[in-house]
Amino acid sequence: MMNHNPSGPSECPVCRAPGASFACQAVLYAGCEKDIFSCAGCGSSYYWPSPAPEDVARCYPYSYYGDFLKQYWKDFYKGRMLADSLAGWRGSGTFLDVGCALGTLLAGFRERSGWKVLGLEYSKEAAEAGSRLNGLTIAPGGLLDAPWPDRSVDYVHMNNVLEHESRPLEALRAAARLLGPGGRLHLTLPNGPLDLRPTRVLYRRWGKAVVTRHGGHLFFFSKRSLGPLLERAGLRLLTVKNFHFKSALKARGWTPGAYRLFAAHLSPAPPRAEAPPLSSEECRARIGAPRSWPRYRLGAGWRRLWRLPFGEMGCDLEVFAEKS
Repeated sequence: MMNHNPSGPSECPVCRAPGASFACQAVLYAGCEKDIFSCAGCGSSYYWPSPAPEDVARCYPYSYYGDFLKQYWKDFYKGRMLADSLAGWRGSGTFLDVGCALGTLLAGFRERSGWKVLGLEYSKEAAEAGSRLNGLTIAPGGLLDAPWPDRSVDYVHMNNVLEHESRPLEALRAAARLLGPGGRLHLTLPNGPLDLRPTRVLYRRWGKAVVTRHGGHLFFFSKRSLGPLLERAGLRLLTVKNFHFKSALKARGWTPGAYRLFAAHLSPAPPRAEAPPLSSEECRARIGAPRSWPRYRLGAGWRRLWRLPFGEMGCDLEVFAEKS
């Protein structure tokens, strides 16, 4: 095993409990290995020291947003479903999607509702491409860069975003500032202990760092850590559900060949190479014809039945919170 930093932070950045224990080393990107520490108090884990912004940037390919064109209709229909789910809560308002990529979910939400929609996207290239493609207001940056005034948003949606934030508490406080009275925050994020499990297990088994399940994850939040974290940000936890149970079996190593891909050799990653942005015409050509909306709605409705409010067996968590 490689040498690691013997001392973690003086207090947990998630729950503020003192002390932390070394968990494992992980490959942040090919050629870059970092230490991960765990908190016994809240069960969360995190890179420590926090990786530099230039290291985090190398976790993402320059034109990663092109991948979202392949799932355009899935994201569009997901927006429709979300609009339908909010119809009984508020008939109108301002909806913000953080980490919106091309804003496809926003486009589907807008089509199905009377809400105003806004987007935040960390990739400037994706924000510009999505604004052109879907005719949306997408600002580049994250919650700390949001250009809108306090209390101007009714609903903040963050799908697989918080675990990528280097300062998650500050990001949540920024979300709380944007929300008006009674506004809602909707988070989807990995079940941290399961997300990190393959990396920890293989570090002990092989004596070397391997990648995490998904690139760019800086924090691995436990279910029990979320309520106190949200409270510190000025939000009140409403519900937490867990889902994706088949993926959880694989993360636990309970399926044949579950950890096979972690053994792959990785060559050192070069700095991000710039590529010319895709034009709107090129984007539309990659999107293709619409998929069946009734089939998607039926399947999505069935899958939502398996989002359970008890236990933490699932690989992912869905969290709803309200402005305090």
